Amino acid sequence: MKTINVVAAIICDDYKRKTKIFATQRGYGDYKDGWEFPGGKIEEGESPEEALVREIREELGAKIEVHDLLDVIDYDYEKFHLHMNCFWATVAEGELKLLEHEAAKWLEACDLRSVDWLSADLILLPKISAAMVDKNVEYYDENADSFFSGSVNADMSYERDRFVELLPEHGHVLDAGCGSGRDSKAFMDLGFHVTAFDASKEMRKRASEYLGQEVLDMRFEDMDFHNEFDGVWACASLLHVPVDQLPKTMKKLNASLKDGGVIYASFKYGDGTKMRGSRRFSDFNEKSIVPLFEDAGFEIIFNDTGNDNRPGREAEMWVNAIGRKK
Repeated sequence: MKTINVVAAIICDDYKRKTKIFATQRGYGDYKDGWEFPGGKIEEGESPEEALVREIREELGAKIEVHDLLDVIDYDYEKFHLHMNCFWATVAEGELKLLEHEAAKWLEACDLRSVDWLSADLILLPKISAAMVDKNVEYYDENADSFFSGSVNADMSYERDRFVELLPEHGHVLDAGCGSGRDSKAFMDLGFHVTAFDASKEMRKRASEYLGQEVLDMRFEDMDFHNEFDGVWACASLLHVPVDQLPKTMKKLNASLKDGGVIYASFKYGDGTKMRGSRRFSDFNEKSIVPLFEDAGFEIIFNDTGNDNRPGREAEMWVNAIGRKK
């Protein structure tokens, strides 16, 4: 099989504090419409870095500064073997223009899987994600103490009681985005087996100590559970998943449940994407939440609105829903 030696640029907005990366959509060839990191073939006599500077100038009309090597990818496509050197890069001069690609996007950490990546480029995502700053997660890391103290004693008993009534005795619950661990602790005290995860390092530390068991380092897009849980509890956690990624996330949560399993989820009351400070929220109301659940294979059992249970925030409204896997 023929080997093609190429380079790819992981162009970021800031090399030290990576909050966005640049993705391009191919406009020609066998893999037209697939998303990739820009770059191309290394010509005779060129170093990988020299090739990358040339390719980006030709493809995107800008001069880049090439930084560290992120990874070397070897991948067998149907007709050739790809050997791809992948470098972090930033724009040094000019602006990125689409001279060959049909589309491009700047993606934040939570958006990385929102496009249809070519197979070789897809392999890079875990390393890229680990290096990027997620503004939502960063908020909880930086405010972990205040968020823990402000949420750990909030009274969620009404919503938990409705959820627990639908679970088998000593069932297995997934606390998806557990935050302080408040609800995991309540489920454990009732005799349930609990698996909890959270994306925030600092919240995981506090929740693990509070629960006396490890909270998994995981994001919703990293889930790979199948037929494992009797219930999924997603209290004020799915609200940071981008709206266009929520249908896929909900289907993953459906797959994680046993037949007849139930899910609870809550969102800030509203409609569409909202920015609150540096954080992005996906808001829903009692009508818009219905297709989100039903399209993912859930039958809605409860669907109502209520006030925030945290002191001083009673005026904030939430929509709460419980669905059963069909």
